Amino acid sequence: MVGVQTDITEKKHAEKKLVHDALYDILTGLPNRVSLMERLRRTGELTNQEQQYLFAVLFIDLDRFKMINDSLGHAVGDLLLCEIAHRLINCLRPEDTIARIGGDEFVILLEDVKNHDNAIAVAERILQELSTPFNLEGREIFTTASIGITFSSTTFKHPEDLLRDADLAMYRAKTQGRGRYEIFHPRMHTSAVALLEIETDLRRSLERQELRLHYQPIVSLRTNRLVGFEALIRWQHPQQGLIPPAKFVPIAEETGLIAPIGNWILREACTQMCQWQTQFPEWPALTINVNLSSKQFTPHLVEQVHQILQETGLEAQYLKLEITESALMGNADSAIITLTQLKQLGIQLAIDDFGTGYSSLSYCIVFQLIHLR
Repeated sequence: MVGVQTDITEKKHAEKKLVHDALYDILTGLPNRVSLMERLRRTGELTNQEQQYLFAVLFIDLDRFKMINDSLGHAVGDLLLCEIAHRLINCLRPEDTIARIGGDEFVILLEDVKNHDNAIAVAERILQELSTPFNLEGREIFTTASIGITFSSTTFKHPEDLLRDADLAMYRAKTQGRGRYEIFHPRMHTSAVALLEIETDLRRSLERQELRLHYQPIVSLRTNRLVGFEALIRWQHPQQGLIPPAKFVPIAEETGLIAPIGNWILREACTQMCQWQTQFPEWPALTINVNLSSKQFTPHLVEQVHQILQETGLEAQYLKLEITESALMGNADSAIITLTQLKQLGIQLAIDDFGTGYSSLSYCIVFQLIHLR
């Protein structure tokens, strides 16, 4: 009789660690996305079996966490995430689940809640808990969170849908001021789908030549005479008709499409003004006003404007760029350098929506000095 004995303890420990790392977040020790989705699936099955069974999903995203990482370093950011995880756990019952699904995003699964008020009470408790400052490495750090809440239904199909709905509600909370919670409503999903369709169509609008410029006359109150035009963009959508800029310009800014669209507007407006000057030489010198987005304030702006003037043949003195006050204040020192260079080209400048950006008097004086040069 021959026997062989092998110690596989180390191998078993390694296998156990691999399983743990696959299901739990290494930093906080909380369940990760994979583990959360499995628990959501199991809980959803209970809803399909028992119509009275109700559960809630809370999607939590820290507000301005990137600023903490950038200013204090990722090590402090990691400590903060661990402390936040501990505080969140203290807000829950033993049967509830909290997971970290990435970055500064946490998701809570509240099982067997009696009504919607129970989940709202947890969200309010979390906001209250996070309002107390954190003391990390001798520093006092304040943070807030935006929370999206969604509830189960008898038509539960996929856990991804619940996570998506809670995420949409969280995003709504951020846009409404942060440091608050919002409850998911089907309109949020409808709106998100509509925005995605608009973005997709907007990406093809230039090549399909669907964008239009309307020219609003500018009349001097002093002389009661025409002194120029302002170029206003519109989108002639093939299905939705004429779309005003308020509905698509924010999307263009968020996606980066504002750069090619802004260049198209500037080139088209300068070309049109040159045509009018040739067609009506007897007219007095008129200017064309073009709005600039804050996203267009890049190191290449002056070069792009100069190139468009050369290509279209419009003299710089007939172009007036309108800059919003918020764009000027976004990076005031850099903006002043860019504005000075534009002024040196001979271009006229104007502040648009003055009074909405809360700029300091000193910056207004500097802008006025640039304007007078």
